[in-house]
Amino acid sequence: MKITKEIIQRIEGEATLELEWEKEQVSFAKIKFFNYRGIEEILKKRPLLDALALTPKVCGICSHSHAIASVLAIEECFKSAGESLHVNQKAKDIREIALNAEKIQNHIKWYFFTILPELKRVSDPTYKGNAFKEKQWFQAQRAIMDSLKMGAHFTGQWPHGSFVMAGGVTCDPLRSDLISAHGCLDAVIAFCEEHFYGMSLEEFLSFDSALQVMSVPSALSFGIDEMLKHGFDRLGRSFDRFLALGESFMYEGSLKASKTTVLGADVKYVHESLDHTFFADKNSGYTYSKSAMYKKSFCEVGPLSRLMVAKEPLMRDFHRRFKDAALTRVVARAVECAHLLWRTKALLQSIDLKEASLIPPKKEIHGLSGEGVGVIEAPRGSLIHHVVVHQGIIESYDIITPTVWNLGNGDKQNPSTAQKALIGLNSFTKADFVLKSFDVCSVCTTQ
Repeated sequence: MKITKEIIQRIEGEATLELEWEKEQVSFAKIKFFNYRGIEEILKKRPLLDALALTPKVCGICSHSHAIASVLAIEECFKSAGESLHVNQKAKDIREIALNAEKIQNHIKWYFFTILPELKRVSDPTYKGNAFKEKQWFQAQRAIMDSLKMGAHFTGQWPHGSFVMAGGVTCDPLRSDLISAHGCLDAVIAFCEEHFYGMSLEEFLSFDSALQVMSVPSALSFGIDEMLKHGFDRLGRSFDRFLALGESFMYEGSLKASKTTVLGADVKYVHESLDHTFFADKNSGYTYSKSAMYKKSFCEVGPLSRLMVAKEPLMRDFHRRFKDAALTRVVARAVECAHLLWRTKALLQSIDLKEASLIPPKKEIHGLSGEGVGVIEAPRGSLIHHVVVHQGIIESYDIITPTVWNLGNGDKQNPSTAQKALIGLNSFTKADFVLKSFDVCSVCTTQ
């Protein structure tokens, strides 16, 4: 049996993909993450509010996501101690705007700086890419900056902002902040309409057929054509099993979907595994990435999962044609980006600045004892923070990230979501692209 090992480039952090080959096809894969920063351990014995400053440091891409998941866990601690906090709609809207800004910039960055260059490399293995010769790279980067500036009107900075507090948010924006944020968002929408979708946002969101998207010249239709050319409409299929545990404006409650059937889900059925990690056995383990399962099954999380449980018509049509192939997974991020742009525009128009941004807890946090779970939908999928606190001091803190769901490691009898998608491929280049279709984040995974 032949085994190959390659460092995965153009991802957040570092990872290695080890492939086992039989008869010129991938028979099994090991996804290895070698970084470890120990943030969960660092948080132990620290004051509870330190979590709001330290957990955003987990990731440079989704730091607001970690801040929001952390504050939700802290608010749950208050609830378990007998005080249910009231968070005004204004604070909820600001949290969602910040989270949407993070998702929008991530989706644009991932598509234009990872997917498109990778597709060119699949066509031409000698392709290196040159940002100074590709005008679209600069335009995409400008859109990313505008998205982040839009969010920073409420969060103060990006990344690693600490803009949330138990009971609300710390900012108190003015009307001028809203006007400026609108301007930034309009610039992002203009870029997406001209380059990403090749049509107005409203027209794109009205589509319910893959053929409608593919018939309009755009960066998205170009990517779809390239993926079809190289067979990614059939490659990269996994279990066709989706999970979305956090809230969304597109659906209500925690949901799971097996193919097209959507059912309720509950975070209490989440199980974290240390199998194959250095934590379980430093000699036989091969990664610092834990694995997450729902009722002992691996499930895919992320934009495709969110749109499948939301029964989004356009993604349902892509799924009907291509199942959960790499192509469908890639297109889902573009489609979700359009919905996020539309939703954020509505939030900026409706937010009530007269409401209080923060309603502080009555109970003194330094004497707080309890337990809390915060769950949100981060750019890459369901993110869970679980904290146990005693007299205001953190006893334990556990973080389950989206990459742990998608790219944890199972075994040959029960492969993980990404491992299942890799088995059967006949080249490393294709395996590399399929792995990246999950939007790999090493630093989140090995926080």
